[in-house]
Amino acid sequence: MKTIEVVAAMIQVEDMILVVQRKEDKKAHKSLKWEFPGGKVEEGERPKDAVVREVKEELQLDINPVAWVGRVVYEYPDIKVDLTLFHCALIDGLPILKVHNDQRWTDKSLLYTFDWSAADRELLQLAGWLG
Repeated sequence: MKTIEVVAAMIQVEDMILVVQRKEDKKAHKSLKWEFPGGKVEEGERPKDAVVREVKEELQLDINPVAWVGRVVYEYPDIKVDLTLFHCALIDGLPILKVHNDQRWTDKSLLYTFDWSAADRELLQLAGWLG
């Protein structure tokens, strides 16, 4: 099974964290699931650079990855994902949805209320944020 390296940004402004919802998909494990914004690491790219690029491409936000949060490897039915999450500061911009269905700013205490993608859910459990 193919493994892809992906990165995600936990963008925090004061007490609020940005989460995004995937578009509807015929694959149930992806369809309308919530996740942290991010995407694939390109060949030769550093993960920190990839998260900055992906968030700019997907949401038109300028971010600064300030800390490594965690990493999980999760096997979906069709692909294995090696996911690294960075805690990021928002430098500039308002989210403009290009590839997502929805976005929300939420308090960390409410993260458990979202229907997360499986890999993101594992990261949240690892970090102790699902209560």
